[in-house]
Amino acid sequence: MCGRYSNKAEFSEIRLEFNIDRVDLFREYHSSYNISPTYGPGYEQLIVVRGADGKREARLARWWMVPEFWKKPLKDLPTAFNARAEEVASKPFWKDAFRLRRCLVPATGWREFKPEGKAKQPYHFHLQQHLFAFAGLWSSWVSPDGECIDSFAIITTEANSIAAPIHSRMPLILPTASHSAWLDPKTDAGQLLAQACTQARSAHFDVHPSNPIANKSAFEGPEAIEQVEPLRSPQPGRSRLPGL
Repeated sequence: MCGRYSNKAEFSEIRLEFNIDRVDLFREYHSSYNISPTYGPGYEQLIVVRGADGKREARLARWWMVPEFWKKPLKDLPTAFNARAEEVASKPFWKDAFRLRRCLVPATGWREFKPEGKAKQPYHFHLQQHLFAFAGLWSSWVSPDGECIDSFAIITTEANSIAAPIHSRMPLILPTASHSAWLDPKTDAGQLLAQACTQARSAHFDVHPSNPIANKSAFEGPEAIEQVEPLRSPQPGRSRLPGL
């Protein structure tokens, strides 16, 4: 699971952190505190890929992967913004991208939701390292009308001991030392993925309850990740009426 993430870094910071050689953006990059998945246009996010010449390239892509073989309307896509680490090497939907088109997804944090009664309390996860990368898969799909659409998915793994009290899954964070190998299609992707999942079990990050104002995907702003007092479920046997 990873249904929201944030990337509040400036583009200059991203370009330096990920050693980007070439920029191929069809609009200006904007940082965002409340990124949600969609296969529709207008909400594309930054990914880092490896070009045919081996150089690192920054692109904008939709966070809901459309595999290159897709023949149906986009509305018929399955839920494809996350890819389970256990399935990427074998599931037909993912396996070609896992073998040939892996990407880095720059991020500064992500959110998971925990039910509190009828409400959902979001929790914001972030690393001491301000800017980092999720392991991702990407595709460049050509629509029946000839439009070329880049898209991506974030790989998820089992939650470690820090994330598990909030959610059973978490996005797979790639150590900086693994970035080049992850982007290289000649790398043994299965071995690299296994190593990354093992490292994730001992990964350390911070988490705090964040503002439910950003549960609405249309909300954007730093309030989305601010720390708040968590919601509390009503205690059994106690009235919720004021004064009682």
